[in-house]
Amino acid sequence: MKLVPELCCEDIEATKKFYVEVLGFTIKYERPEEQFAYFTLDGVDIMSEGLNWSGRRWLTGSMEKPFGRGINFEWQVNDIDAMYSRIKALAPSSIYLEMETAKYQCADILAVQRQFIVQDPNGYLFRFCCEG
Repeated sequence: MKLVPELCCEDIEATKKFYVEVLGFTIKYERPEEQFAYFTLDGVDIMSEGLNWSGRRWLTGSMEKPFGRGINFEWQVNDIDAMYSRIKALAPSSIYLEMETAKYQCADILAVQRQFIVQDPNGYLFRFCCEG
């Protein structure tokens, strides 16, 4: 079983547009009446649900932007250069951390990865990476 985060959003249409047109996700399925969309990219899935929906919610406190404070989601992508170029061209202000090469000590291995971070319209941070 894999982890599939469900992220609240302010505007599901703006969120869908950003995830599909800027980040390159596809919509696996959606439930418009619930302001819900299920996105997928390179084997990673994310769900998003609008805060204006009147149904059941999974909120433990008040929601103030930017959402997702204190967390970033990281995953490897197949073509980091193409993704970075597309985001720089379509939504340069969403880039939270420019492309870099980072080194992380992982037990007895030094991991090297290329990475950059994007902030979505709701404030969530996504760190895209590939082996360096």
